[in-house]
Amino acid sequence: MNTVGAFEITANTVSPVTNAINSGLNVLIPIGIGIMATFIGISLIKRVIYTFL
Repeated sequence: MNTVGAFEITANTVSPVTNAINSGLNVLIPIGIGIMATFIGISLIKRVIYTFL
């Protein structure tokens, strides 16, 4: 009778997933910060304009 061995999770099996997550975050975080800064800048400009009107 054949028995199937237990599946072992090692650093080598997990490394492609962690590399994909890290590369995705390296791209998305600067874009997200730029978008957030744009919205904050627009809201600050609106406030400055409305205070002088």
